[in-house]
Amino acid sequence: MERSMTKMICKYQQVCPVIFGPDAVLEIGSKVKEFHGTKVLCIYDKGVELSGIAEKIIRKIEDAGIDVYTFDKVMPDAPKEIIHEAGLMAQDKNIDIVVGIGGGSSLDTAKAVAVLADNPLPVSKYYAQFGTDYIKKTKLILIPTASGTGSEVTAISVIHDEDTDAKETVLRPADMAIVDPVLTISAPPHITAASGMDALSHAIESFTTNCGNPKSDILALHAMRLIFENIEDAYVDGQNLEARTKLSLGSNFAGIAFNDASVHFGHAAAHEMGIRFHMPHGVACAITLPEVIMFSADVAPKKIYMIAEVIGIKDTEKISLETTAKLAAEKIRNLMRKLNIKTLKEQGYSREEIVSCAKAAVEKNWFVSCALKPVNVETMAQLLGKMYDDYQ
Repeated sequence: MERSMTKMICKYQQVCPVIFGPDAVLEIGSKVKEFHGTKVLCIYDKGVELSGIAEKIIRKIEDAGIDVYTFDKVMPDAPKEIIHEAGLMAQDKNIDIVVGIGGGSSLDTAKAVAVLADNPLPVSKYYAQFGTDYIKKTKLILIPTASGTGSEVTAISVIHDEDTDAKETVLRPADMAIVDPVLTISAPPHITAASGMDALSHAIESFTTNCGNPKSDILALHAMRLIFENIEDAYVDGQNLEARTKLSLGSNFAGIAFNDASVHFGHAAAHEMGIRFHMPHGVACAITLPEVIMFSADVAPKKIYMIAEVIGIKDTEKISLETTAKLAAEKIRNLMRKLNIKTLKEQGYSREEIVSCAKAAVEKNWFVSCALKPVNVETMAQLLGKMYDDYQ
């Protein structure tokens, strides 16, 4: 239920300073020197290596007279075993700065490796449920190459623990983020679509939680506008730097918003579909979004009207809440169609398979409790069924 500001005491925060803008990454050498780094470990995946982005950043650091080591084995969903391998490398080389380069998996891996650079394995000792009582000496710089996760400005590292087959979290904020829209130009259309919808889900979900604040609301709303107005242009023309810049800013704002306000059942469902079916995270998040809007309408009517307005629905003051919510949900689905995001049926899944994710989605993801209304297993099953039925 929407809260009155006269009854609210809240905390504003931002996890790290951000350097934003085209060619901002050219400052990486001087920023590493500001942290008095002597040995840097750059962490990225093969895609970032093939794009030439990693080499560009490494050369800038080396030009500053600093030794650079590289780890290029990042895998989707940040598996624990890969984090351990990189963590042992960081310990062996006495790394004092970790630089994460890439999408969400690379940045999440870098966060966890920064913890292991100063602390003994295994990483499971530092899962969020056990607190953050560990050494934080090694500096961490995060450089996203896609506009989506917002991971550079959140404390959360999401790890796939193969032993529990669950997504666990480690809390390790960066010491600095460098957001350079030029680095996103090489992202192919399907990555632009999926990562952009992930960012949009961060904005909409953080706007519809029970633990937001005025700052997170303002950032989430502006993020929605920036993403919705620019994602299609960036998808159609990857070289459109203006669209890429606004999309990067929207993703960054959405990340700051959900670091404060969290996400809720949409991400819980997306996490489980990702683990079970290896569905791209942004695609899974996109499919949940219309139901997030519909579910929240009766308890947050003002916010649903605001979402509708920022995504371009006209004259909302003349139409009912139910109609507004339906129009907003359908506007999201139409955007998904323009971005060629396939339906769950087109992806090859049955309704029963999708609905079967309900129990694990609720039980493995604490942030389900951040939804504006209670979401139990039965409710989640109903929502998953609607996700399957309503996007065709």
